[in-house]
Amino acid sequence: MPVPGQPNYTIVWSDDFSGPKGSSPDTSKWDIVNRGPNEGNREVQTYTSSTNSASLSGNGALHITPQKDNNGHWTSARLEGKSAFSCPDGHRMILQAELRTGTFPFDQQAGIWPAFWALGKNIRNNPSVPWPECGEWDVMENAHGVDYTLASLHYGLHGGEQISQGGPSAKKTFTVEAFHTFAIKINRGASDWLDEKIQWYVDGENFYTVTGAQVNDPVLWGNIAHKAFFPILNVAVGSNFPAVGGQPDSKTVGGLGGGMQVKYVAFYKSN
Repeated sequence: MPVPGQPNYTIVWSDDFSGPKGSSPDTSKWDIVNRGPNEGNREVQTYTSSTNSASLSGNGALHITPQKDNNGHWTSARLEGKSAFSCPDGHRMILQAELRTGTFPFDQQAGIWPAFWALGKNIRNNPSVPWPECGEWDVMENAHGVDYTLASLHYGLHGGEQISQGGPSAKKTFTVEAFHTFAIKINRGASDWLDEKIQWYVDGENFYTVTGAQVNDPVLWGNIAHKAFFPILNVAVGSNFPAVGGQPDSKTVGGLGGGMQVKYVAFYKSN
């Protein structure tokens, strides 16, 4: 399936996840992470580059599949885009994906934490700019089989405490059995940075917005709205997502029904 266009925008990077069934995602576009869990987020999975964790469906979709072995150890996948993009002054930029979260019954998804998000490219610098100074956009964040996503923005000073916008106050419900588009728009069309916006969308509906005036600091706003970001797709197991539960339990089931299916990811820039 071709990546859909946007009126008055040009696609500057995309992946439609075409390729043979069971094959690995395109490693020219993605770093497929091999890493232990982020214990600060209460994760318990190990990310692997195995096609048991991340593979192509054969009909234009990425499958991220959390799995539990006979010893109760969880594996899953995290893909980080190799390319990063920024929104030029006077323009707008959209990062969008069409995806479906897990379809297992609610009580079989405790601790499963799918997400579509992005980090500021500066975290990759040598020496790196640490989190939260690099900035984080949470475009789609969902866990435990709930029927909603949370829009979040994380940022802060070098080595300082994180500042957050959104989270539980920026909630949008959706039908979990269906595919939906999730997007974030960086809008730098205003002449004053205080009037610039970061906007979150589900199926084209804007449900949350943060402005430069709300951040009220030109350096912090520049880090999250002016600099380059790279996309991330992952399904964690175990979470600090603000919902009932957090860890997988005896009813949590591994498999694609607890994972994430993604039809495409794309960056668009206004003409």
